[in-house]
Amino acid sequence: MTTAPLPRDFSATTRLGLLLAAMSAAGYGLMISATRLAYDAGSDPATVIFLRAAVPALMIAAVLLARRGALALAPGAAWPVAGVALGQLGCTIGYLGAVAYIPVSLAALIFYAYPILVAGLLALTGHSRVGWTAGLAFLAAFAGLVLALAPSFAVLDPLGLALALCAALSGVLLVLAADRLPAGQGMLPLGLCMNLFAVAVVGPFALATGGFTLPATPLGWGALAFVCLGYLAAFFGMIGAVRYAGPLRAALIFNLEPVIAIASAVLLLGETLSAAQALGVGLVFAALTLATLAERPSPPLPPPA
Repeated sequence: MTTAPLPRDFSATTRLGLLLAAMSAAGYGLMISATRLAYDAGSDPATVIFLRAAVPALMIAAVLLARRGALALAPGAAWPVAGVALGQLGCTIGYLGAVAYIPVSLAALIFYAYPILVAGLLALTGHSRVGWTAGLAFLAAFAGLVLALAPSFAVLDPLGLALALCAALSGVLLVLAADRLPAGQGMLPLGLCMNLFAVAVVGPFALATGGFTLPATPLGWGALAFVCLGYLAAFFGMIGAVRYAGPLRAALIFNLEPVIAIASAVLLLGETLSAAQALGVGLVFAALTLATLAERPSPPLPPPA
């Protein structure tokens, strides 16, 4: 397996795509720390997850109606869209729920191992060959997770770890289902379906367990607004990045997401990493980059957070 060369042209359109990719990576990366701030201000996972789906759903629906866009799915898209919606919901519940129980930095580290899991699963099922680059990525990711989790594994909440693992496995489902989407499936109807599915599942659960709990401070409200609107901006930034910069360049920039998530946890939440944990974070980041370079990737869906 050879590394796909990067194109050499850096036109204004390409630079715009790279800027959008950086914006998308920052939005997704900062969203998880904003979620933790909303929790600290008195909100809870069910409320944040519901609003994170409901607000984008309303805005996407408004755009589609204003443009008189088609709300129907493309032929043959029903099962792939169902898989994408289920994977997205699992990612959202797992990732945003995990940070209520374990540090943001460790939740991000576990969750963003999902691209490595996808590559490994494809290799095991014979859909992809593992060359030396991908093999090195697997080893780096495993070593990084061990270094990052081992020092504090004994004091971490098992529920938080389980939710983070659920998010990572759901990310695998999301990517594999997305790969089966018909070429004619539009992103806006897909985004609407994903978010409406989350609203339909999480809304009744929140009502049955005591209703919605909103933040009690202006900082909490600001964080909650960023979770909802920042997700939407990051979603459209991702689409524009792939369109203008191409999937390979965009995927490389998207690898900054876990780094931004962990850095924001350190800067905004006061979380700390030991030297061994910092080395582990670096190894996982290196693994993500190597996995991206190992193959020419398809245009990614929004990171499932």
